[in-house]
Amino acid sequence: MVYCSPDGPIRATLQQKKMKYIPLERLTIGRLKKVIDEYKPDMIHAHDVRASVIASQFSRRVMVISHLHCRFAEMSKITVKSLLYQLCLPKFNHVFTVSNSIRTEYVFSKALGHKSSVLYNAVDEKGIKEMAEHEKIAGYDGVFLGRFSWQKNPQRLIKIIGEIVKKLPDARFVLIGKGNLLGEAKALAEELHIQDNITFTGYLSNPFPYLRASRFMLMTSRLEGTPMCILEAMTLGLPVVSTGVDGIKELIQNGVDGFYSDEDAELVEYACQLIVNDRLRHRLSQNALEKSRTINDLVDYKKKLRTVYQSQAFLAEKERESMVRPLD
Repeated sequence: MVYCSPDGPIRATLQQKKMKYIPLERLTIGRLKKVIDEYKPDMIHAHDVRASVIASQFSRRVMVISHLHCRFAEMSKITVKSLLYQLCLPKFNHVFTVSNSIRTEYVFSKALGHKSSVLYNAVDEKGIKEMAEHEKIAGYDGVFLGRFSWQKNPQRLIKIIGEIVKKLPDARFVLIGKGNLLGEAKALAEELHIQDNITFTGYLSNPFPYLRASRFMLMTSRLEGTPMCILEAMTLGLPVVSTGVDGIKELIQNGVDGFYSDEDAELVEYACQLIVNDRLRHRLSQNALEKSRTINDLVDYKKKLRTVYQSQAFLAEKERESMVRPLD
């Protein structure tokens, strides 16, 4: 197994996990061909639409597994992106989606047929809890973890924090991550005069001490699959307040282990309740922990992956045998 991707912060994470890594300047057909020629993999497990389409060009040489992690709007209607993926579908041995909505709302969902299945994300509960103890962090009310990108809608996040601060002037938030909209988010915080209520940390290789030090996680995503950051938050007993998009509604039970809504006023009210109501927060926290123990089953996750890998390898071998069988 080797991890291959455009070079970036992922390098430090892979080094920490002692995983073999082949960095790329860019993900293109030519660069991936060079890797395949040198490494000679049995299978490519491609982790988004673009990577899947590029990997499909080598389906005659290796098995290709496509793994979709988010429900993009372009995939829910007829667009160049959805059509291109549809054309490549016959070349995929299997398609994983991380939520049911990604599969059912794909405009050509019927074409996925028997070759697709839902594989919900899972995280290493023990490892996260150990990393959370590496550093003691002063307490925060809310935490955000993710890229400052269009998908995560950080402008809406800052505005909601501004409304929370109007109600609770001493509320403190820590926002972890980087991205092309980070500068805009910081500027908006200053414009709303809430810069003293927010700590921007940038990218952190170990964000978990900050999660443990917070009361809840706040998210305002436009699109999601099964967000890893929510799984990580629940592992540490954090309720989540989020927009109700895609896999989030499959992950959070409203009012039981977190809250979701499409209305800003409701998100603000939920956040304020979790700050001031210790009893409510404790109840949701315990429920989040309990759900985490159920859904973060890495043994079952690996078993499902291995089952697909082995079944596809078996089918590929049978196909090769049929191609070389002599004529009667």
